[in-house]
Amino acid sequence: MLISGVLTKLCAVFVTIPDPVLGGAYLTVFGLIISVGLSNLQYVDLNSSRNLYIVGTSLMFGIGVPIWLKDNKNSINTGNDVIDEIFQVLLSTSMFVGGGLAFFLDNTIPGTAKERGMSTWLLKDNSNTSTSKEAKISTYDMPFGNEAIYRSKWTSYIPICPNFLSHRHNLASPKELTDSKEKMDKKSSITSIDQTHF
Repeated sequence: MLISGVLTKLCAVFVTIPDPVLGGAYLTVFGLIISVGLSNLQYVDLNSSRNLYIVGTSLMFGIGVPIWLKDNKNSINTGNDVIDEIFQVLLSTSMFVGGGLAFFLDNTIPGTAKERGMSTWLLKDNSNTSTSKEAKISTYDMPFGNEAIYRSKWTSYIPICPNFLSHRHNLASPKELTDSKEKMDKKSSITSIDQTHF
């Protein structure tokens, strides 16, 4: 995108793409984005009325609020034009409204970890090898200041930090999980050697 903005000839190539082709590309891309978003619900118990309420309400608010704001442009009036504009932009974004409401409802309505799908996600995450975890963590490293982030224990409680522990404080630490996995691997190899002798 940056290159096409600087090189006018390259930008001209994109301008010549017909609208029906762009429309088809948008349908495909946004369809995939929706599918990937819904795939995050694969471990959530969708037989639970709690989860059905959260998903349904969030989808309807995400669709309805931006349409309502589009029809009622002057409905937000806080007395400050800047704040009005901020709310107008945020509330006319479907992903912000639906995602924000889903986040709020999921964290306020009581539900078990299994019902919310968190226990399965954590077990799946903890079953990964230490090398794949390190690769994941290094993917999200910042260009500078990583040492300070990893040294500070309080950053493990902030979701946007790369060393965020999520709900793993109830489980073993990654080092303990790696050590126990290595012990189990050694034990299974010893058992298989013992069984070959008999």
